[in-house]
Amino acid sequence: MVAADGTIEIVRAREEHLEAVVALAESWRLDPADPEKAGRNGFLVSDYTIDDYRERLTSAEHFWVAVKGTDVVGFLLAYSDARIGPEEWLNHRIKSTMGAFLVIKQICVARSVARGGVASRLYHHVMERWTQSPVIAAVVCEPYNGASVAFHRKLGFDELTRLTPPDGRRRMVWVARKPREQLLQTQYTVAVDLYKHEDNTNWQKLNNFLYITAGLAAALGFTFGADKDSVSPGNARALAAAICFVGLVSALSFAQMLRFGRRYLGARKRSAMELEEVLAWHGGQRVVGRDAEMAGNDWLRQSPTGIVMITLPLLVGLAWLGVLAFVFAR
Repeated sequence: MVAADGTIEIVRAREEHLEAVVALAESWRLDPADPEKAGRNGFLVSDYTIDDYRERLTSAEHFWVAVKGTDVVGFLLAYSDARIGPEEWLNHRIKSTMGAFLVIKQICVARSVARGGVASRLYHHVMERWTQSPVIAAVVCEPYNGASVAFHRKLGFDELTRLTPPDGRRRMVWVARKPREQLLQTQYTVAVDLYKHEDNTNWQKLNNFLYITAGLAAALGFTFGADKDSVSPGNARALAAAICFVGLVSALSFAQMLRFGRRYLGARKRSAMELEEVLAWHGGQRVVGRDAEMAGNDWLRQSPTGIVMITLPLLVGLAWLGVLAFVFAR
């Protein structure tokens, strides 16, 4: 596989490449004494020796180097779950819960060609040739490595989980799977149903709030209109104050519930839109996300109706506060 400019080639790793591979890996080794430099001055945590790499020449399904002339400017080492070592706690944990996979154990690119697309080419080189099972990559995530997150998302990986092996360095595990259209369609149906359910739930919350408010307002009106001979002014004031306080608490509670309900609704909508993008690639049409990216159509991603739903209980809460002040002022 030769780059468009003819200068970089991806070939199977051989014995003559190993010294350069070791040197390249050493240049990106994570320094435990200065973990804040992770992803910038170091990120590799596997202390592989030249003998370890030599053994992987024959045991790993994928061991590729990117060469520029005679220089090794990058490499990628990946192997299946059948070839993981007994000391690989994280990979055994994933295998026991998720099943078969190909793990991208190490990838390195020389600083001289950083941001030149070499890492992406190495990833694509492997993923085009591996179709038997999902591909995973475990990346040290403490401290947070934003560049790695953006890189894996760009290549179509999703975050699978976060685990902390015995070495204490927390890992973010990424996974890439070949899309299955029937499964995607089922998931899209579920995502849309969840979106509709969350929307209906929010409207039910608002309806319940209005019913409660109407009931409290009727009780307050009865208190104000009660016969002074049957209810003393002091008791009437106390009862009116209690009703106002309950109304105020109810308004604030429902405003908070609707606020989080709107967040859940937005998350469900984004999930449906992301699945639509994948389905559109396979010949489907965008429905939930149609025209959402056009200028001036921000409301398609986050409906203003949600703001009104939250604002209404807050306004009612202010009204209850005003009535409460009036009751104490009488």
